[in-house]
Amino acid sequence: MDDVRAVLGDDRLDVESRSSDGIDTCEVSASTDGGGSTKVSIVDTTWIGVYSRLSVSFAGVPANDMLPVPIGNGWLGLFAADTAPINDGEATTTLLLTCGEGSSKTSAGKPVKGLAVTVETELDTTLDDPANRPAYIRIATGTAAKAAKAYGCVTHLGQRRVRTVGLPVTEEEFEPLSGASGTCLGIRPTSGVTTAWETARDRAPLEKCRLGDDGVGNHRYSLVAYFGAYAAQLKAGYKEELRYTSDPTPADAPKGRLPGDGSYWGSAACPADAERAVFIVSRTRDTDGQRATEAEREYARTVLRTFAERSSKAHGCLAPTTP
Repeated sequence: MDDVRAVLGDDRLDVESRSSDGIDTCEVSASTDGGGSTKVSIVDTTWIGVYSRLSVSFAGVPANDMLPVPIGNGWLGLFAADTAPINDGEATTTLLLTCGEGSSKTSAGKPVKGLAVTVETELDTTLDDPANRPAYIRIATGTAAKAAKAYGCVTHLGQRRVRTVGLPVTEEEFEPLSGASGTCLGIRPTSGVTTAWETARDRAPLEKCRLGDDGVGNHRYSLVAYFGAYAAQLKAGYKEELRYTSDPTPADAPKGRLPGDGSYWGSAACPADAERAVFIVSRTRDTDGQRATEAEREYARTVLRTFAERSSKAHGCLAPTTP
């Protein structure tokens, strides 16, 4: 609670904790006006896909109008703002821990595979001020260190104090594709694809790159890389949704074509993580209802290959397999 008190203050704190299969949660709120509140969720990722009702609210997954940014500083994590305006004082931080050899076993005898620590914090402050943002991260890093010890997770922790973190990227912050330097780096422009919406990489467990031609919301292709628990949850979702079909999915094949016109996936083995990473390209906007041409499908496969190769290398994964 030391980190929680450091952020919310020394006033009386109201605490409510719950524990169920695979997930522990704790909600803390300050008793005075403007004191703020925080909700902490710790998920044993060993059980993702085992308990169908286990739902994890990872930072950055629900929102489509903001891209979460990496925590960096040695952490595999993300910092996201889930609602607009961006200065409303609400933010979500997610840190993923991979548990290595020597970790404890669960009640079912399985070694603890990993932990996902998600912290939703509301403070009477503004995210626009860089000096305020580390406070949102502090509860997550402190909780992750304690959770690793409590769960018997042998892992590598990042820096305990994160002194700076970027703002989530709004969809107005697109740029010329030729100038991309983060998740869209190396992707070549083509007809109708000249702009990029991206973030830095820096060990983000979920990477996004969106390609378009002119401004807000006009995205033609979406690229997403899933690592660790993000990849596990993605595969579990495919198993649940498509369990009555025989079509291959990222849950059971290293590469393939998705149902969406011009959409594909690839994957890569990651020695530092027990979970195979997944990379997906989706054609998100058609032209007057027309199906993708073969040239557009080939471009989708090409950008997926470029995206997956750079993402895999940045995470220390092996060369990806793509269509």
